[in-house]
Amino acid sequence: MLALEISSALLNGGYALGLALGRRWAWPLGLFGTLAGVAVLFDAKLYAESVLNLGYAVLAVYGWMQWGSTAAVRDRSRYRIRELGATLILAVATALLMKVATDNPRPLADGVMFAGGILGTWWQAQRDRTNWLIWIALNVTGNLLYSDLGLWAYAAYSAVMAVVSVWGWFRWSAPAKTDQASEQ
Repeated sequence: MLALEISSALLNGGYALGLALGRRWAWPLGLFGTLAGVAVLFDAKLYAESVLNLGYAVLAVYGWMQWGSTAAVRDRSRYRIRELGATLILAVATALLMKVATDNPRPLADGVMFAGGILGTWWQAQRDRTNWLIWIALNVTGNLLYSDLGLWAYAAYSAVMAVVSVWGWFRWSAPAKTDQASEQ
């Protein structure tokens, strides 16, 4: 399982770096990295995160298509509060489900990672710079969660991704990334 965990972390690291650079080629890396992560997280009894990785795979296909589109990037600020509210509700509902229906050792953290991960990836696909703030918080949380469960490759990956997320936040700031993602 360690080899799969490392492979998943490396592919997902390439994905995050590619997105920070605004490169469309990052999305297939995310697809394969998250599919590998399904087994790793299920084995660790992080069931919501395992399902989340299936959702990431779907969002990776969507992101690939979105970033290949010629449509202009729209201002999404009016949707953020509604999407954050829905994410909070989903996080609590997922945590409660994990607590009562599974042997998940960390249901609240798993629920937050699940709901926040959907939101962060959705905002990435929409080219919303705010996604990086979500990922900073999730990567710090992930580092603590994975360390606690002995998933050391994922813990290290999350620490590195927290730094990449800070870099992505600043990189996407000039000029607010209204340009199209690169086809490279």
